[in-house]
Amino acid sequence: MAYEFLIIGLTIVIGFAASILFERTKISQVIVLMFFGFLLGPVLGILPVGSESVMVSILPFVATLALIVLLFDGGMEFDVFTMAKAIPKSMLFTLAVFLLSVALVMIFTVLALGWPITHGALLGTVIGGISSAVVITMVEKTGIKKETKSLLAVESTMTDALCIIAAMIIVQIILANQVPTIDIVANILLSQFTIAITFGLIAATIWIGITDRFAVHCYGYMLMLALVFILFAATESVKGNGGIAVFVFGLILGNARKLGKLAQVEWENPVSRMMKLFQEEVTFFVRTFFFVYIGLLLSLDYFTIDIVIVSIALVGLLLIARFLAQRLILRSLPTRDMRVVMTMMPRGLAAAVLATIPLTTGIVVSNFRELVFGVILFSNIAATLGTYAFDRETPEKGNESCKKKEDADEVHKEARKGKNSRK
Repeated sequence: MAYEFLIIGLTIVIGFAASILFERTKISQVIVLMFFGFLLGPVLGILPVGSESVMVSILPFVATLALIVLLFDGGMEFDVFTMAKAIPKSMLFTLAVFLLSVALVMIFTVLALGWPITHGALLGTVIGGISSAVVITMVEKTGIKKETKSLLAVESTMTDALCIIAAMIIVQIILANQVPTIDIVANILLSQFTIAITFGLIAATIWIGITDRFAVHCYGYMLMLALVFILFAATESVKGNGGIAVFVFGLILGNARKLGKLAQVEWENPVSRMMKLFQEEVTFFVRTFFFVYIGLLLSLDYFTIDIVIVSIALVGLLLIARFLAQRLILRSLPTRDMRVVMTMMPRGLAAAVLATIPLTTGIVVSNFRELVFGVILFSNIAATLGTYAFDRETPEKGNESCKKKEDADEVHKEARKGKNSRK
């Protein structure tokens, strides 16, 4: 028993060290965490990862849990009003890169691998977006223009949602076993997504009502997280899309104050600063263990010549999609900024979670998970090398410590406020 807790503790320490290494050297923590898991499982055999092992059997649950946390966090961080005010080129570039990536991957898998077009589209949507958790931290350490950093922040935030929503639509099309037409897609949107959006709005209204009437300080985050899990289960039980419901719930809470002002209604902030800090901790915990878990599930068989070649080819296609999109839309950017934008393509948690879709839905796609994991690994390597090659400026120091001090002050204020309210 003590042995397992030692591994858990080491995993958290490795996750923390990887985040520090990421901030200082731009080496993606995804690579470090997956490598650590790979050492624990396939290489050293410390943890059993055979087909009949517990690690493999709990994959659907772990993937679903990670998806719930990812979607809720993504909704909370998605500032609708900021995105609405963003430069039109940013939004256009994001959509162009995503659509070009999906199209190129789909064409490649159909022509080179002989896949059905729907399976190619599914792979394209899963690996079509960059990771906000990796990109936002990485670009903060570069010397590119502020406008370019904003563009990449918009892209990384949008594509998490784009990948998840588009992949879910493709899954429903495959399960329906019909040719994808506008009528089929519209029916999926009206059935599953309408239910999900309605449930998400209802849950957000309930939570805003609770926080507006009662001072929820002690255990407020845990109560909110409980509502997230209940919302997911309730939506899925009536054949809705639980993931989208959770995303809508987080979206409303993250933008509640601004939405209230727009509707000329004043209410208490439904998500305090303390709750947001707890959410960051939970997201760190889930992200760390999930990427280590992915490393555990990697097999030496994944690194066959064919898998490696196809994975690298897919990363090459994703680079081409970014190159074409920026040539069409971002011609005014400086040369260095354009090169950083082109190589800033790390895939992360969203792709890793969505890689389990065929297993959890019963869709049979040859080497799907292996290819997605390969793309995650090689895209992070490409982003790290690209940042080193094209960005030479030393990052400003001190920002992180100032931010941490501000966060600590906010937590103390929240704690004092909670004590006063209980008195």
